[in-house]
Amino acid sequence: MIGQYVGALAENMGPDAENHATSNAAEARRQLTDSHYDLLHLHGCWRNASRNVVATALQQGTRLVCSPHGQLEPWVVSQDYWREKLPKRLLYQQSIVGKAYAVIIQGKMEEECMQRLGWNPRTVIIRNALITHSTNFYDMARRTLAVYRWVMDSNTLELMDDDTRRLLTILLKAGICGDTRWLADGADSLPDLSSEQWRQLYCFAEQERVIDTMRHGIRVLKIDDPDIDVSPTECFLPPSFQPPTSIEQAIGMQYATENERLMATFRHLRKLYARRQLTVLHIVELDKELRRHDVEEDLLCDTLSESRLYRFAARIMALMQHFTGFDPGFMPMPPLNDRTTRRMLRQIENHLKILTTTVIL
Repeated sequence: MIGQYVGALAENMGPDAENHATSNAAEARRQLTDSHYDLLHLHGCWRNASRNVVATALQQGTRLVCSPHGQLEPWVVSQDYWREKLPKRLLYQQSIVGKAYAVIIQGKMEEECMQRLGWNPRTVIIRNALITHSTNFYDMARRTLAVYRWVMDSNTLELMDDDTRRLLTILLKAGICGDTRWLADGADSLPDLSSEQWRQLYCFAEQERVIDTMRHGIRVLKIDDPDIDVSPTECFLPPSFQPPTSIEQAIGMQYATENERLMATFRHLRKLYARRQLTVLHIVELDKELRRHDVEEDLLCDTLSESRLYRFAARIMALMQHFTGFDPGFMPMPPLNDRTTRRMLRQIENHLKILTTTVIL
């Protein structure tokens, strides 16, 4: 039945997805290694070979979707539990389900089972047209394809190649400056991106609330980008995710001098970092602030030193160089790129990362 299910999916997805199906683990690993696949959709449970197939996929940067097909329901798990199911669960099965970006289940009963297990909260019900008349093969395939799209629209910064990341920095800088003259030679050698790479940029900018800045950069550079609307796009986010709030909303506008406002800004950024809520939006906002307003740099640096914020501010300068191409001439102090800076960078880059479930023995 699983074979018929997979065949029906591939047949009804049409040209929107290129599917390669196999039940041979060695063949699956070879294909994953030789070709770049966006997704591995694993069907069924309790196969020892799945452990190595999933490991190969994750090593290649391929994201995982799994469909248990009812094989995690209690009556199945209870069969030969102590000799087979429990060892397999501890060795690989719980880990595989926990590492999946999405778990596709086929009804409310299976959903309740997954909730009791607690292995993965990202479940989506798609009814099986082979066993129910409440759906058809076409609708089943289209809904599965939509889940694939949600997976690929999640944490797209992780999927970006060097060219896409470089263009992101260029677009943010152009959107902040509003002038190509600040880009040096960057505007003369813009990467030529595919529609999927553009979608990665749009999804990331929308989720991090820098979409307006990026779009302004596109207009400044006069780039003919694809017409992509990602505002209603669904994706998978960490359970603790909160949309970033602008610095202005957090600290207000009532300050006697620009230096006082900047001191409040750096204090707020330090709190955000301590709470693991520092994002690209805040880096973009500080870039705009330092470019557009005059700062008494010596006084600001003295005040930062007295408040034990100088080194933190210097690390923020390094992050601004990385994400927005911030120019040294606008920096009140030299950038500091040390171990803590790299830890801050990882925090920002992992802001949208899906954390997998850990097996506790």
